[in-house]
Amino acid sequence: MKSSKRPKKPAPTPATSAPSSPPAWRAKLRHLLLPGLLVAFLLRIVLTYPVFNDITDEQGHIIAGLEFLETGKYEFESQHPPVSRLVLGFLPYYLGGLRYGGHRSLWFDGAWGTHDEKFYWKTLSLARAGNLIFAVLIFFFVYRWAILLYGQGAALAACTLAVCCPNLIAHASLATIDISVAATVLMAAFFSWRWSERPAWRYCLGAAAAFSLAVLCKFSALAFLPPIAAVYFVTGRWERWKAAGGPAIRELRMGLLLAAAFCLLAGLILWAGYGFNVGYVAPRGHQVTSGFQMGSETSLPHRLARALEARVLPAPKLWQGLIEVLSHNEEGHPAYLLGKVSTEGRWYYFPVAVSVKTTLPLLLLAAIGAWLAARSRAGLYPIAAIAVILNIAMAGRLNIGIRHVLPIYPFFAILGSSVFAEGRNWGRTSRVVLMALLAWHAAESLVAHPDYLAYFNEIAAGNEERFLADSNLDWGQDLARLVKFTRERQIESVLLSYSGSSDPAKLGLRGSVFRWRPPQSGWVAVSVNHLVGLGIDPAYSAWLRTQPPVARVGKSICVYYFPPR
Repeated sequence: MKSSKRPKKPAPTPATSAPSSPPAWRAKLRHLLLPGLLVAFLLRIVLTYPVFNDITDEQGHIIAGLEFLETGKYEFESQHPPVSRLVLGFLPYYLGGLRYGGHRSLWFDGAWGTHDEKFYWKTLSLARAGNLIFAVLIFFFVYRWAILLYGQGAALAACTLAVCCPNLIAHASLATIDISVAATVLMAAFFSWRWSERPAWRYCLGAAAAFSLAVLCKFSALAFLPPIAAVYFVTGRWERWKAAGGPAIRELRMGLLLAAAFCLLAGLILWAGYGFNVGYVAPRGHQVTSGFQMGSETSLPHRLARALEARVLPAPKLWQGLIEVLSHNEEGHPAYLLGKVSTEGRWYYFPVAVSVKTTLPLLLLAAIGAWLAARSRAGLYPIAAIAVILNIAMAGRLNIGIRHVLPIYPFFAILGSSVFAEGRNWGRTSRVVLMALLAWHAAESLVAHPDYLAYFNEIAAGNEERFLADSNLDWGQDLARLVKFTRERQIESVLLSYSGSSDPAKLGLRGSVFRWRPPQSGWVAVSVNHLVGLGIDPAYSAWLRTQPPVARVGKSICVYYFPPR
């Protein structure tokens, strides 16, 4: 006789249990948080536009974009590729009426010098707004990568870490090209990762398009991306090859076909970025030259120039630009680190810059994520990208700002978010600590507003110029603030030593150039770069460094007052 009782089903083990679905209210909250984070990111970027005048590099990038839009030529400066510059020039050209007109500067006899101040602020803001597209790309790919690796909660944490990163906000708010390479390197690395995990046409072609766009934004992508992709490919395929005793013949054939398609599409897009031009790198019968010292006959720029100068090539300006940037690296650039100016480049420049220009909670979360990566292959992908970018930058001689390693910050956000991954068995205290670190990071960002460019963490705050200067602290961004300072205090005239490219008189500053001869009388305003010896002989400013300023305008201009003698 059969029993009427139905046998009980065994309880599923944790290893086979399906993950429980989050409560409905939590899912709704996440859907609201995501667009809220993006809006906050973009709003904080836009709110900096009326605060800062044009920084040193902005007008050069804008001019190069305007030249291409007006004439179809790319002659102004070839050290950087054209695509991000076209993005910067597009809105002011079509919506603001800004024109290149063949001038080497937008100030003086250029458009900013011959129009009113309202026109200046309008067109500068439009140029800066072009970079909002790259801010959105960073947000999207940080979210997409983190959710695939670690789940929904970690993806929201990754977006929070990214949108509250002072360095990302700073460079997304300027009409420069550094945020574009951060976005496109992230995008190219993402598709390379997907391709390494699942060899498919869509990932191959996505990687090719993203790679070529990254190179067309900044040539440093050409150094960063191939080794990142190689590490991803080996990491993604190693376990399968190990189990199978090596790649199968069919897999090799498919891999070669995909690689050929990658090269073909990437080459076509690179060529298209330069208008499908064909020609010589230098005029026929001439040697390739550079605006920088190319070094010895055995140096890389010399060897590349000799190999290319007698050939007809697609996109000759691309090759010329590569020679320019390699020559610039060969010559070096005056750089300030820990109280000393050098053109040689120091390997520890970027480790120091990252340690003082990154919020401490982001560094701590990334360190915890790196520790966890030892137990999971997923964490190795952001670590590999960070390591490659830092090591390549450390080998160079262009130590002129954290911006040269800006692409590490989206990877920091992804790596830091891994501590919030689904399935982490943190105790209550640990969860509180991790959430406190996330909140600390957000608070640091809020307190920094609007001086994201000059942000330094607690290690260097208050003594920033003892550590770094240049685009880390003083990129000529505070001249408009100085004008406001003088008007509020009814200061009639100022002696100025300014490290920037804006026209002080056009912005409304009354005064003359500071000649660096003590003693002086009256009001004196000095850029921090000049105070520490960048752009002038450090001996000139030695006497002034012993004087306490009466005020600091923004983060980059010190103001002194010397009574009449």
